[in-house]
Amino acid sequence: MKKRTFMIFSLLLLFVFLAGTANATATRVAVIGFESADSDWFTDSDREEEVLENIAWLLNDKLAEVDEYTVLNRNRMLNVLDDVRYTRGRRPTRSIINQLRNRINATLFIFGSLDEIEVRKVDEFKFGPIEYTEVEVTIDLSIDMINAQTARVFESFSGSGSAKESGVNIVDSRGDRIRLNLVSDERVLERAIERAVTSLIASITGEEEPQPVTRTVEAEIVSIVRNNIIVNKGERDGLEVGQVGEIIRPGDPASRRVQDTLIGEAEITDLDRSSAILQAVDLDQNPEVGDRFNVEIVDTVSRRPSRDIIELLETRNFVIEIIEAVQENDRVTILGMAYAKTSRAELELILDSRSFFDQEGRERPMSGRRVSIGPWTNSSRTEATIEEIIYQDEPVEISWSFTGVPESTEELARVNLGLRTSREGRISIELEELDISK
Repeated sequence: MKKRTFMIFSLLLLFVFLAGTANATATRVAVIGFESADSDWFTDSDREEEVLENIAWLLNDKLAEVDEYTVLNRNRMLNVLDDVRYTRGRRPTRSIINQLRNRINATLFIFGSLDEIEVRKVDEFKFGPIEYTEVEVTIDLSIDMINAQTARVFESFSGSGSAKESGVNIVDSRGDRIRLNLVSDERVLERAIERAVTSLIASITGEEEPQPVTRTVEAEIVSIVRNNIIVNKGERDGLEVGQVGEIIRPGDPASRRVQDTLIGEAEITDLDRSSAILQAVDLDQNPEVGDRFNVEIVDTVSRRPSRDIIELLETRNFVIEIIEAVQENDRVTILGMAYAKTSRAELELILDSRSFFDQEGRERPMSGRRVSIGPWTNSSRTEATIEEIIYQDEPVEISWSFTGVPESTEELARVNLGLRTSREGRISIELEELDISK
């Protein structure tokens, strides 16, 4: 009996030890808070502070669910921040980081930024004196993980989330900017923030984000040519050839037709990025310009294909993959893919090296420089550059290309490529022992 009791006790001690060991490997993290990169999105400073703190709470809660991290309770962190007289919404100084380190046994501190609130009108029409508006709100977030010992940024991540809402109260417009009344339009803002934080966590953990749900795309009929019905939405909005949707005639109080009317169905037969052509499938009435075409679609998340990657570069807004180098005659082209981590981000490719190093390590002059993003290409004898907007879930092929490479070359000892982002500025990519495919 004593032997059995001793064995049970020993197993219990082993379990406690293993549990403690597993917990000890988790990185200890404390969330300081968020700043707003552009306060003009808010009509009230108190509301701005409230929104930023809500983001910090949500990040704190979601990060605590990740096994690799042990996260300090948010209430405890707020008390410590008050003790060191930290001003919320401002980037912490080295002095603040040092004071926090002395009070908290954390490995990393997180400070983030609400980079942008983008509000885009999806649809609007008037119902008597009332203007009915549907908008899409996109939230872009980024965070810096700060090393507690050095007070330097250890790693950076970003995330983006969108949500749509009808009947939204728009405060005003400034050029191409639309502002929300963030007090009355809580639902759309909260959904967008939650999805942005979920995207941020996926970026931190390297896991795929949850699959988007079914949504309705609402397009307007802008022209009717014979049997072709043309609408103002296309590939960029998620439309595809073969999709079938409903044609709706909006209510019109002036004609006493208050309710929307279903007048039939139509199928998408052709499209480009911003428009589509429909053919009627079943109609009760003839469609008219101004009628709506509603179609249910399921968004799909672009997945990176499983393949060998020569080089992987991750910035706040992009994941850049270098995949292979191929040669044709004396030209070598280095191919890759660019994935945007936010709703839209600007990428510039640069090739300005004067030389490369061949397989023997000899320096050779580089000529015929060429860079491309998607279908667009720029060539130059001196510095080739190309700039393009890349959209989330729309990865594009990229390439750097140059001549002057002997046809017998099987490997480049070293070559330098360049790119530029709005966040990091100029970035140099140095590739070594690069195999060449023929």
